[in-house]
Amino acid sequence: MVEALFAGTGREDDAGLIVSELSTNAILHTRSGSAGGWFGVEVRLPEDGPAYLGVSDLGGAGRPLLERQRAEGQLAVGGFGLMIVRDLAVKLSQVGSPAIGHTVWVHLDLKAKDEHVGVAAE
Repeated sequence: MVEALFAGTGREDDAGLIVSELSTNAILHTRSGSAGGWFGVEVRLPEDGPAYLGVSDLGGAGRPLLERQRAEGQLAVGGFGLMIVRDLAVKLSQVGSPAIGHTVWVHLDLKAKDEHVGVAAE
């Protein structure tokens, strides 16, 4: 659905990957993946300026980790998704809490069709 909304922007695949990763994280790491759980996707595609892509979850035991974590100094399997999202976006951030849920969101520059902008997470 997101790729269809972004059709013709040159960032269709990036937008789809971002929402897929954020949605998967909501299901795997929050109460959104429990029986009766849900998550929401919000997309704003303005005529001018960056697009907004956000995924809201039901919260869980902690906060989304926007940086790759190492276990005892060794790389673990997984944990690369938000790094990929960060590299595709102009901005990656989050709001919320474990108790009420989080929204992890990005701004995606539609003018940088063939470039991967990449910025530090906030």
